[in-house]
Amino acid sequence: MKHKTFDKDYLLRISEALIADWQAAPEEEPDFLECYTAENQEEREERIRCMMEKAKKGLGEYPQSFFAVRERKRWKIRMEKMLGEALREERALDMGGVLEEDELWEFQACLKEFLRKVRKFDRNLALEDMGQAVRNYMVYAIFLALNGKALKYRPAAFGYSMLYPYTDNYIDSPWRTEREKEHFNRLIEDKLKGKRGKPQSGHEKKTVELLGEIEKDYGRPHEVYEGLLLMLEAQEISLRQEKQWKGNRGACREEAVLGVSAYKGGVSVLMDRYFIDRPLTERDLYFYYGFGFLLQLCDDLQDISQDKEEGNPTVFSLCGTKEEAERKVNKLLHFAAKIFESCDTEKEKFKGFLRKNCYLLILASAAGSGEWMEEEWLSRMQQCLPVSMDYLRKYGNGILGSGKGDGEEKGRTEKERRKFMQMLDVLIAD
Repeated sequence: MKHKTFDKDYLLRISEALIADWQAAPEEEPDFLECYTAENQEEREERIRCMMEKAKKGLGEYPQSFFAVRERKRWKIRMEKMLGEALREERALDMGGVLEEDELWEFQACLKEFLRKVRKFDRNLALEDMGQAVRNYMVYAIFLALNGKALKYRPAAFGYSMLYPYTDNYIDSPWRTEREKEHFNRLIEDKLKGKRGKPQSGHEKKTVELLGEIEKDYGRPHEVYEGLLLMLEAQEISLRQEKQWKGNRGACREEAVLGVSAYKGGVSVLMDRYFIDRPLTERDLYFYYGFGFLLQLCDDLQDISQDKEEGNPTVFSLCGTKEEAERKVNKLLHFAAKIFESCDTEKEKFKGFLRKNCYLLILASAAGSGEWMEEEWLSRMQQCLPVSMDYLRKYGNGILGSGKGDGEEKGRTEKERRKFMQMLDVLIAD
């Protein structure tokens, strides 16, 4: 039986199937992960160190003089060449091993086009928020590659990716009143339903403009707005659950948490797949919706300390012991393997690359929350990472993790921020 992509009842049934698969996933340490020797890890760390030193040196050579136009063009060419070489030779994630050179350049071009649009849309967007938007957009780009589609810019994917820093940070802000947040959500809901709404601030106006980017692609009426309304509903359900938990700690059951995580994460990523404009089979719906659930669980794993401190209920913040948290990470690895069984694609090599890096994301997230795990377990898991746990703890999980705020943005002076943005503008220029 064929279903609409955003049939809520059907998606909730997928949620139930995914939760059943999660609960059935083994809690034993998996035996399917690739292992690395200490020498392998040291070699990769040294390569990364050399690459970072080279990049730092290159950035330091940026010609700052207002009149150094030709020098900046030559600097840009050198930096682009350096980036291309880094992608081809990189061994931690091995992107160069699964994509042809022209595909690597497509990824770079797709990212540069997105960043140009970001800078044009909001010159004052914080680097941390820009990074969040980029990571969202790269999910769309990865789905293009997985489906054998050309990597190209799309207004709807831009608008959707940028909505995250504009909506999440606003709703989570302690400086916004409940009345302001309620008006913000109702404004978004009205716009998605095609009603007129009056923005009351510059931030609300920008948010409406981002919704307009989606309308550029799809017009009205269209089922894409049904998906976006489900996304808004999922966020509101998640917020209600957090408030209930904080008001009555300990009363939240894991099954209820899983239901919200599956719905919120699933719809979120299903939207990215929808922008590919390729029919979805039932197996596709399970995979992409499930992939969103998986990424939500990875975020929760990375945020154990913050969620426990703030009283946010997640599968991992509800864990009472280190042993329980470890079993949940083992389960997550098995669950990821199960999700990828439903990934139908002709790009098998790229699928393997994506699956491998999901495992690495899980392990890197566990390393970031290492205080909630036993050292003995972490030591065994370290053998399945391309770099050591100590290296991850020292430098952060960066490309492997979600890259959530680490305080760097706050630590930068305004002068440093302006210089970085100037360099970025030169690098992404046509």
